[in-house]
Amino acid sequence: MRIVKILPSFERSLKKLSSRDKDKLKETLVQFNDFLVSGVFPVGLGFKKINHDKYEFRVDIRIRVIVKIEKEYVYLVLAGSHDRVKRYLREYR
Repeated sequence: MRIVKILPSFERSLKKLSSRDKDKLKETLVQFNDFLVSGVFPVGLGFKKINHDKYEFRVDIRIRVIVKIEKEYVYLVLAGSHDRVKRYLREYR
């Protein structure tokens, strides 16, 4: 079982989200946790690999979450718009 860790960059990105978006994010993180525990992939997450150790899943049509997966840890890196995700990936390849 992998341990989920929250990075400071994820916490900072939460401050930029509205309360409605935060509620949607909470629901999606529960689904993501269920995926990590059971291995059953929820259809609506749109989970995909974006580079060698980073993955993305969707909260809704506007909000994405970046996670970094290592052997025993899953790091929550960033939550934000598609454009914010692109900027992050250009900065931190």
